[in-house]
Amino acid sequence: MRKNVPCGILFTKGGKRKMKRLLIFLIAVVAFTLGVTATSQHPAELAQDPFLDGLDDVTATSHHSAEHRFRVQVGVTADENIKGLITSYINRELRSLRDVEIVDKDPRWLLEVIAVEISTKGGYKSGVALSIVVLEKFDNSYLKSLMRETYEKDLVVLLTSNLYAVLNHWLRVGSHDDLRSICDGIVADFDTKHLEESRRSLRRLKQ
Repeated sequence: MRKNVPCGILFTKGGKRKMKRLLIFLIAVVAFTLGVTATSQHPAELAQDPFLDGLDDVTATSHHSAEHRFRVQVGVTADENIKGLITSYINRELRSLRDVEIVDKDPRWLLEVIAVEISTKGGYKSGVALSIVVLEKFDNSYLKSLMRETYEKDLVVLLTSNLYAVLNHWLRVGSHDDLRSICDGIVADFDTKHLEESRRSLRRLKQ
């Protein structure tokens, strides 16, 4: 007759350690997912969100250097006649921030802009509308450091490399003549609502 065996004895000590690390990883992924759902909060509430604040601290630690620079990738979707202008205005304003580096890959922040020209029924172009989305990439370096085996690290990379939190979304509308000031305002909002909070986290780490 087959006897029931307590499941606890099926795990060796090494197996238990692996299971513990895997559980830590899964909890972290769930926590990040819950953090993403919290992005429906008002931006002022997001600045006080303990989970996002914790992400800032972890990311700041992994990227900390004598002169910290925030890696930002800019994406613009628009008609060709205004796409170049928007990209140029936003990049120029970002470069004016001394701690920002504009990159094409491996960003910490994604600044996505979708712009459309507003036209009347008669075809007259009366202005532009810009939809702005700010995303922050999940920093998996701490989770990778918890994993000892190569296959565990590879699993972390596979499951977390494309995780992003949508932190903010807003709309700007104006005339074509206002396009540069609109783009300047987009960068100013991004700097004030997101980068400045990360700067504060870095300053706390240095204290």
